[in-house]
Amino acid sequence: MTTSSTRDQSHPRFLALVAASLTCATLTFSAAPAMSAEPTNALQHGRELAQACAACHGVNGNTVNPTLYPNLAAQAPAYLELQLANFKSGERPNPIMKGFAASLSNTDMHDLGVYFGAQIAKAQPQSNHELEEKGKRIFTNGGSTGAPACASCHGAQGHGQAAFPRIASQPANYTLEQLHVYRDAPKFNNPLAMIMKSVAVKLSEDEMKSVAAYIATVP
Repeated sequence: MTTSSTRDQSHPRFLALVAASLTCATLTFSAAPAMSAEPTNALQHGRELAQACAACHGVNGNTVNPTLYPNLAAQAPAYLELQLANFKSGERPNPIMKGFAASLSNTDMHDLGVYFGAQIAKAQPQSNHELEEKGKRIFTNGGSTGAPACASCHGAQGHGQAAFPRIASQPANYTLEQLHVYRDAPKFNNPLAMIMKSVAVKLSEDEMKSVAAYIATVP
């Protein structure tokens, strides 16, 4: 389940996985000016830049508010870098994240990806065993009306593979919101997002809630 590259603006709580997806209105990257990566390595430079992300995504990429914001920790660095570039260009519309990304150089985006990718993601606590077990079956085997197994693209543990991002440990509310975006948006420019749309339209609301609940608990 990749994070969408565009969205219907009627979904105001859309947040990116850049990790998510991936916003906080109270800070901007201009509050933490981009520093030249020349005197420091990518990890250290990314850590410095990540201070501006901490209020929403946590300084280590584990969100401080799982009802609103996604985790960025352990996400594929190249995926995070691409999402930031898409926010900056407008390919992935999100006014708040565009404000964050506007001042970032290519090096900044790369180094943020490196930093968050190196962090350890924290799974959400289990809360509804029956719902999570149903979600596990969908994740592993697919939905009742032909939706393919999430594991077929995102890996057996949801840690991502190839061009598909990590989805394990993402808060359930965020994953459910993204599935709604994929289902409801008329189309996407990104081919991977169109793949996700073809999956989401085959999932019932109950199946979406179930698989989102399961994914949240996977470390």
